[in-house]
Amino acid sequence: MAAGAGGLENADFSYLRDRFETFKDFDAVISFLQGSSIEGGGNKRWSSKFIFPFGVNSLYEDAKVSSTGGVSTDRRFFGRTGEILYLMLCRSARSAELAERLSSRLLNVEGPYDKLVGALQNKTETTVKERAGSYLPCSKYASFDNLAEDWIAVLDLEIPAYDALPHMVTLVGLHVLLYQLGRAAEVFPDKREISLVCEIVSPKRSAVRDLSADSYQKNNTLPGAALETFVRSIADTQEWKAALISEEPGATAVEVLSKKFDWPDRDDAEKGKQSPDALLNDLLKAASKRHKTHVGKFHSTWARLIGLSSRRASRRTRYAPTDRLLKTLVICTVDGRMEFKEFLARLHERYGFVIGDHQAQDFIARGDADQENFSDNARRLEERLASLGLLERLSDSCAFVKNPFKRTVQS
Repeated sequence: MAAGAGGLENADFSYLRDRFETFKDFDAVISFLQGSSIEGGGNKRWSSKFIFPFGVNSLYEDAKVSSTGGVSTDRRFFGRTGEILYLMLCRSARSAELAERLSSRLLNVEGPYDKLVGALQNKTETTVKERAGSYLPCSKYASFDNLAEDWIAVLDLEIPAYDALPHMVTLVGLHVLLYQLGRAAEVFPDKREISLVCEIVSPKRSAVRDLSADSYQKNNTLPGAALETFVRSIADTQEWKAALISEEPGATAVEVLSKKFDWPDRDDAEKGKQSPDALLNDLLKAASKRHKTHVGKFHSTWARLIGLSSRRASRRTRYAPTDRLLKTLVICTVDGRMEFKEFLARLHERYGFVIGDHQAQDFIARGDADQENFSDNARRLEERLASLGLLERLSDSCAFVKNPFKRTVQS
């Protein structure tokens, strides 16, 4: 073990002999923890694979370990390091309440499995270093508050903390996705409204399925379109217009772009010889290329992972919530029980989901679908929730969505 260890200043594992009576016991613990790994079957490097977060001993930072044993932080803000999530929660209106619940429910609880992880680790001194480079432009935002509120709702349930974590992970994906779409929509002058038309999977093709696929495609391309709009908006500024009529348009345009976008390097003489329009097109090409390989993949990847999108029974990807996502939505939005129509309205108000005919009035008014299409869609959701034990019907016109982990019933 000492010979093959990487990324450790002191590769001394002799302490393990004092903590395990036999090698068989040690092997059994390792096998158990390997079985609890998250995405263990993937091809990620070992330093990017994680076990289930049983407690503080089980929390690690994503790292890159070189062949020589050096360690560096590999920061991917939307995913691996969670820095975007951390900033979102810190800036929520209920951050203090959330911190208290995380501490009492997860971080300061000595669980038996977390103790097993701690037994494998040598006691080392840890230092906290300030991290630079993370950036979140909004000091407050609706998505920050909604995410914190949903996490608090889940943590307040009478369920084990380990069972709450999968729901919290799903909510992270949903709210960060909505944050990205919301920020992208704000770039456009018309302040586009974000809506997600969700098809409750039907046995045959319907108008709702086509609208859901169109909605998914529109949202999937929205961040890229926002990027292009944002970059091209500099052409309307007085600085850019002044650069066009200056003695050295190319060099002046480089100064404007460097100040606004930190691109290109001001010492790049070749860029200064180009026309302003050519410079702007080069910037847009470089930004779009990087966007498509990084943040541009976020919507499609996370929508699939949290169970929001699917290609089931269709050639096109569309929004089609899975049972797992539906259960998460119920337990974080329903306190006791809620009338079914109110539940649909709540999903639309909070997450932009369009499922029933009341939420689809704009599509119905345009003739994209009729009221019956969305009424059938809502009926299929009602049947799905009933099959999951999350809905009870009291009469032909009265159905209630119920949270199975809440005993308090709303009047």
